[in-house]
Amino acid sequence: MLKTKVTSIGKDAGSKEDGLIILFNETASDKLRDVSVIHEQLPDFEQKFDLQVGSLVAFDQQLFTVTYIGELVESNLMSIGHTIFDFHDVPAKPRANAIYLKPAGEPDVSVGTVITFGA
Repeated sequence: MLKTKVTSIGKDAGSKEDGLIILFNETASDKLRDVSVIHEQLPDFEQKFDLQVGSLVAFDQQLFTVTYIGELVESNLMSIGHTIFDFHDVPAKPRANAIYLKPAGEPDVSVGTVITFGA
């Protein structure tokens, strides 16, 4: 399980109507920070990627079910803290760096929100 905390939200990070959340850790460039949700791993928590289709992702108490995990998600998430949360149906050509979640509609995310991968 991975557990992280939102530390900042970029000024152009999007709106709930987009159905996307771009996630990066603190190493993101200034340009990426403008469009991303920045997070940091929680200390004193063993960070292990074990997410799979059917797992839950929690944004504080808001739960979403994983419907697809792109082939680049694990390596990107573990190295640069990056993924895209996509709250749409999985398309014919899904993003390689995205975690698709249902139900549709973005969660409420603010500075301090804890994201649990595999809740």
